Amino acid sequence: MVKKLLLAFVTIPLIANAQFFQNFDNAETIPTGWTVLNGGDSNAWTIVNFTGGNISAYSGTNTASIGYSSTAHNDYLVTPAITVTSGVSDFLSFYARSRDPQYPETISIKISTTTPTADAFTKTLAASVAPASGADFYKYSYSLSEYVGQTIYVGFYSTTTDQFFFDIDDVFNGATPSCDAPSSISVSGITSNSANITWTPSSTPGATYEIEYGAAGFTQGTGTVITSNTASATLSLPNPSTAYQFYIRSNCGQTGFSAWSSVQSFSTMCTVITAYPYVQNFDTATIPTCWLNEAVSGGGSSVWTYVTANGNSSITPKSAPRMAEFRTTTTGNKAKLLTAPLNISSLTTPELKFSLANVNWFGDVDELRIYYKANPTDSWTQIGSSYTTEHSSWTDVSIPLPNKSANYQIAFEGTSNWARGIDIDNVSVVDTSALYVTDTAKEKSIKIYPNPAKNVVNIGTDKVLKSIELFSMTGQLIKTFSKDSKQINVSDIDSGTYLLRVKSEGKDESFKLIKD
Repeated sequence: MVKKLLLAFVTIPLIANAQFFQNFDNAETIPTGWTVLNGGDSNAWTIVNFTGGNISAYSGTNTASIGYSSTAHNDYLVTPAITVTSGVSDFLSFYARSRDPQYPETISIKISTTTPTADAFTKTLAASVAPASGADFYKYSYSLSEYVGQTIYVGFYSTTTDQFFFDIDDVFNGATPSCDAPSSISVSGITSNSANITWTPSSTPGATYEIEYGAAGFTQGTGTVITSNTASATLSLPNPSTAYQFYIRSNCGQTGFSAWSSVQSFSTMCTVITAYPYVQNFDTATIPTCWLNEAVSGGGSSVWTYVTANGNSSITPKSAPRMAEFRTTTTGNKAKLLTAPLNISSLTTPELKFSLANVNWFGDVDELRIYYKANPTDSWTQIGSSYTTEHSSWTDVSIPLPNKSANYQIAFEGTSNWARGIDIDNVSVVDTSALYVTDTAKEKSIKIYPNPAKNVVNIGTDKVLKSIELFSMTGQLIKTFSKDSKQINVSDIDSGTYLLRVKSEGKDESFKLIKD
């Protein structure tokens, strides 16, 4: 048994690959067959996952990376053994990135013709791999023809001190490509059923291109294949709000095909909502289709969730089984919950309605703000004022939507003040079909009249009023009125369109008011 084990041990290094491709995405540990040699500081080559980060891997989610230390590196990331065969495995390429211009990382490429141990890397394939620093990757390619007939190991060797991070992705060993592979691939013009792709063309005159695409995770050979005579193409896609992937390769005619590009990914847009009333009750544990959680700069990583009860108060869903909630114990954390895109251009008087609960914790109350965008490229604009007072039970809120458009979006932004969380439910967008002069008791518990108004506005309700505020359509507070008055004077207000916000018991209603 001892002899058998020893034989197995010494023969492992002789197992060699004819060719391989490694993008480090299968796990967050060094891939099987690869070796890490850590001979300097404590930091060694490791796998980094960029999901949710500010920068990304070249392809997929992961890279092999090494980070800075005040002590010099003496570290290798070593490939599996390569039996170099002419026209089969005599070519090596990879993508590399040095992340910080102020602290540039470099590596060298070493060759061992014996074992994957530090002392065996006596030959140099590239003395300095020094990509321009930043978020971009750069491709490096090398011939291994000098080593045809030998079994070698390739070592990515780092010796820097106190710099930053160096990333490697998409390491390829195989035959020297017969023509240039497409590079600098980009995706633009994404809609619910199409996307435009472009790339840097092959240097071979007359080259054409093949594109294979399919739903994310499809196996090459099973996707849809199209051809293009130019360095661009439009992909026709069957489903909105769906993740897709694609590959491109050059066809250089008599010299054959290039290698396929690394996998490229994107998602189609959501289909814009056109049927009203549109209602979202958050009845599943996951974010609704085509809704988004959007990070707020400096706001931490907390997001909205979809819960059956507030775990920190007595609030339960207004309509079972779930409600949307923003709750975190870190003061200042914030996040936006974005609706699906809405085409409200044909609505006479579009209005947002929702139910709100916001319970205090020893006087602290979490804050809710409502924003809108009339176009995807616009900045967010707040509607009315923030919701900063306690709502210990469900309060129905209604807000007229300004600047209606065909690609409208609404955002609920929660900010934590370490209270008991913000809960919303029964979100809807409706067309009230009038300027609120004809609102019925079923639609509104409060009426305002006349509207348009010149001097005074009457507030018709049998409820006790809590506050009366007038805002510009961009959210600026114009005037506060006495809550004890059911007739307010607007004679000193400039002509225009405003939001009149009236709070009463269990209601928080906003009205579009036209001042003559």
